[in-house]
Amino acid sequence: MSVKWVVGIWYIACSAGLLSLSASQLNEFDPQSKLSMAITDIEFEQNFDKQLQKNHSSIGQSIIQFSDNNCFCETLAQPHITRLSNDMHANGFHNIHINIKTLPEFSQFVPSTPAVAIVGALKELIYLGPCSEGYGCLQGTGLVDALLPQINSSTAENTILIMDAKGCYCET
Repeated sequence: MSVKWVVGIWYIACSAGLLSLSASQLNEFDPQSKLSMAITDIEFEQNFDKQLQKNHSSIGQSIIQFSDNNCFCETLAQPHITRLSNDMHANGFHNIHINIKTLPEFSQFVPSTPAVAIVGALKELIYLGPCSEGYGCLQGTGLVDALLPQINSSTAENTILIMDAKGCYCET
């Protein structure tokens, strides 16, 4: 067998393996439609804010990171999450971390991790959804990153809820 055939077979096998591995890491953010169904409640935002205030007295102008200690996807996304937190902190937001395993009542609002919520100065929910999307949920594929200029300029008029995203997520 010639070297070209061996290299060709090796390339096909490696490509198939990588494709299979990457497909297994691509999950829906809201696979059971928990968030999709929860937002049909007219008091969704008020209930979310109340739950946050039960655990944190000052939620205004904050970025809330939701995590699950057993989620490998958070390890992949950690550099992006850290950069996002630093960017928001530089713009006057304070960081809050909520572990879904420790506070399971948040799983009704957060279908998967890693996820983030952004609350404005008036305690209004600006964003709730995944930190990013795509394979590995790496920096540069962030859904929140595209909103940062709008959030930081105080022109965010409506709550943005992202449910239809695919990436490396762990269901809550």
